[in-house]
Amino acid sequence: MDDYAGVGARLGAILIDGLVTILFWVPAIIAITVGPTRLTTCSVDENDNVTIGGDINAICEVPTNGTIAVAVLLGVLALTAMVLYYVVPVGRSGQTLGKRATGVRVVDATTGAPIGGGRAFGRWLFAGFISSNVCLLGYLWAIWDGRKQTWHDKVVTSVVVKA
Repeated sequence: MDDYAGVGARLGAILIDGLVTILFWVPAIIAITVGPTRLTTCSVDENDNVTIGGDINAICEVPTNGTIAVAVLLGVLALTAMVLYYVVPVGRSGQTLGKRATGVRVVDATTGAPIGGGRAFGRWLFAGFISSNVCLLGYLWAIWDGRKQTWHDKVVTSVVVKA
């Protein structure tokens, strides 16, 4: 197997998938920004930093507990949808919408078969917590790696190939 996907196509897939998944968060963002609010006493310092409590010198408008609860619930649903968006299609076919649009897919490095849900979840989790948080080095690794693997590919022994 030597028809590895280029970094440009992979980046394009990441951008498309990011645009799709950001839509999952819109309801939670709307809920917290336009939901019911209440007035409460607060403290505002000379830099306009607001804290609830402390030396009270202002009245602030804050979301109600109900608004916060709705936003948190919608956030949990958004996170669940995001995980499912990445894990289920990558596990079954190797392609999210972004990967399909850019003509790439994730496969087992040895067999070329789909990697399954468990490995797809591990790949997503590792990408989110390790590959992206070490100065993006886990993603950049694909630039000089012989099989164009990222760290999250290496962890689950997957490669990204042209579809």
